[in-house]
Amino acid sequence: MDLDARRGQYYMHNFLPEQPQLNLHNEAVQQALLGVAKFWLDLGVDGFRLDALQCAFYNTSLADNPPSGMKHPTRPHDFQLQINNMSQPELVPFVERLRALMDLYDARFTVAEIGGADATREMQLATAGNKRLNTAYNFDFLAGPQVTPAYVAEVMGRWPEGTWPSLAFSNHDAVRIVSRCGQGRDADGYAKLMLLLLMCLRGNPFVYYGEELGLVHADIPFERLLDPEAIRNWPQTNCRDGARTPMVWDDAPDAGFGSDDPWLPVDPRHLAHSVAAQEADAGSVLHFARAVIALRKGSPALRLGTYTLLQADDNVLAFTRSTGSETLLCVFNLGHADGQFAFDRPVESLIALGAPDGDELPVLSAYVGRV
Repeated sequence: MDLDARRGQYYMHNFLPEQPQLNLHNEAVQQALLGVAKFWLDLGVDGFRLDALQCAFYNTSLADNPPSGMKHPTRPHDFQLQINNMSQPELVPFVERLRALMDLYDARFTVAEIGGADATREMQLATAGNKRLNTAYNFDFLAGPQVTPAYVAEVMGRWPEGTWPSLAFSNHDAVRIVSRCGQGRDADGYAKLMLLLLMCLRGNPFVYYGEELGLVHADIPFERLLDPEAIRNWPQTNCRDGARTPMVWDDAPDAGFGSDDPWLPVDPRHLAHSVAAQEADAGSVLHFARAVIALRKGSPALRLGTYTLLQADDNVLAFTRSTGSETLLCVFNLGHADGQFAFDRPVESLIALGAPDGDELPVLSAYVGRV
């Protein structure tokens, strides 16, 4: 809550004071939001991304949240268990009203960002059937632990047949995957491994700009920060601006934008990974990204198939993706040491990374083949 001294009243906000909470319990407010959506749909937009949708409604009792007990919180709302200010039952009926509006237009798409303590259940609730949102993604792979075989298996196990996740390894709110989870492994090799894994897992893959170049998280000096949360909580909060720097088109100091002072500084480490530089290198992350996206587009099993876990040990993750017409075997070494997987049946190799040798899988290696 914050005090507006001019009005002599307190107002509610979930995040920054500049983001006051709308009263979606008020029918007029709902109608106004639907009217905004209709305005943009009439202009021809393809759809909407709904940010922090779990916060759309609050408990009408206005009861306080209990303390979280977190020992080292970095943001004000980390002091609370988010019980009364999010995840309220009124959300689904409003989502259905929005979907009904969207369905008046051809081929429009909704994707929600839904976080919180019970995010998977809420995502599945908000996307169930054909009268709610098309999809939603959360922070399982954005703010969770390292991308280990066990953790991937755990996350995918939350999405049984009849549900369909959307998966992201990087976005505008998270430290880029290469910096967050690479842990000293070859950055380009790790970027390729994560791109291939993202394209092979069951669900909608979200590729964040710069992932196709293998960019590390940029270093931004305090005096150049734009992110209000990072400025307020410096130096405790991860700097989100490090994932929001200019796209690196070439190796000029402005990354090809024709400006001496872009909105955020270009990290010098990014210049060697520019699009222009990688276009000229057949072994680059960019060329590999195109190859794995083409692999997914050409495979019914990767786009739509079932997921069956075969192995998840300290290093190796293995699973199959299957449709009636195709089964693919997908094997990844996500660890820090060589791993093993028993290739006990003939497979047609479709793509390999890091040259698996027999049953041996070196660090950062992967194999995808048709059974």
